[in-house]
Amino acid sequence: MTAGMLRFGFCGSGRFAADCLSIIADKTRPEWVITNAPRPSGRGLKLQDTPVFEKAEELGLKVRTTEKISADQETLEWIEKDLPDLILVIDFGHMIKEPLLSMARLGCINIHPSLLPSYRGSAPVQRALMDGLEVTGVTIFRLDEGMDSGPVLAQVPVTIDVEDDTPSLLKKTCAAGCEKLLEYLLEIPSEDWVFVPQSEAGISTAPKIDKSEGKIDWDAGSLELYNRIRALADAPGTFCSHAGKRLRIHKAAPVSVSGVPGELVAISDGFPVIACGEGSLKLLRVQPEGKNVRGADEWLRGSRMKLGDRLE
Repeated sequence: MTAGMLRFGFCGSGRFAADCLSIIADKTRPEWVITNAPRPSGRGLKLQDTPVFEKAEELGLKVRTTEKISADQETLEWIEKDLPDLILVIDFGHMIKEPLLSMARLGCINIHPSLLPSYRGSAPVQRALMDGLEVTGVTIFRLDEGMDSGPVLAQVPVTIDVEDDTPSLLKKTCAAGCEKLLEYLLEIPSEDWVFVPQSEAGISTAPKIDKSEGKIDWDAGSLELYNRIRALADAPGTFCSHAGKRLRIHKAAPVSVSGVPGELVAISDGFPVIACGEGSLKLLRVQPEGKNVRGADEWLRGSRMKLGDRLE
């Protein structure tokens, strides 16, 4: 069978998966899409479709939902009735078990935004940014019963620019991974695909982000806090407190001014400069509790904060 004739299904749910689906389907369309069932979301707990469901509908693809695919016998039988050559499983949020793991001839293939075996787990992009990496990457691999431990088909390095944050780095890894995967789907015959076991050296994990990790500890260095903000500002959010109320920090930049951690040590072009354990952070975009995001210069003017005052 030639590469161009490969038939594949797509299992995914989140925004990363939806972006991958959009890029892949532009070149070759999946036979079907499976995604999570709608779940309550927001203050009104209204049922919300997944980003993948919305993208599949937009593209006119056959789409089916599931609560837990490994226990969904009806969906497993539905897949088996018209079995593709492989199943892409991307940002799906399900543990894939037998019989689904080995159901398709080429197995279940995943795009993971790190250079495995580094950063196995659900938050590889955020953890790479928090660790201050300058290069990460994307791995295309076949799922096994472990966590991101299956054999590797291909890897692509991705540069992390100093201005990158989680949304921008997810887009970069998505684009790099899809471009490489499409080479295999469209150009490389499946009999020439070579899967290489992952190394036992260099294994690290990237566990799910806890909301508490967004709390700013001003005793940390400015570079460490800058990396934390660009990793977590989008979700779950990075925050401190001012006058007993939460202040969410959306964007900041490290500067070399020093002072008592948490103290307003300077005002630069109208923007507050807050001292850290080493260096300082110039706050650029903030969100006071119960209010909209705004420039930190606008917030400072209305905050009554003066030099020497502190954020907690």
